[in-house]
Amino acid sequence: MVTVKFFNLLRSKYGIKKFEVLPGTINDILLQIKKMYPQVDLKDFELSVIFVNGNRVIHQAMYHKHVEDGDDLVFTHFVGGG
Repeated sequence: MVTVKFFNLLRSKYGIKKFEVLPGTINDILLQIKKMYPQVDLKDFELSVIFVNGNRVIHQAMYHKHVEDGDDLVFTHFVGGG
């Protein structure tokens, strides 16, 4: 299983902190998230920052990267303010 964590805006908007999904590409995992949590709007992920095992996924082309069993996947948004 892949451990998925939501931080910042996703966590506060949906109240979801941590859950597990089956391994697959990031695109596959997004579809699994939508099935598990139908209230989630996939548009919220367009500007998200993604980390796989602490390594940032820099470009959307990397959404085809396969996330393996035992990996950690984090979705967050950088927020600022003063």
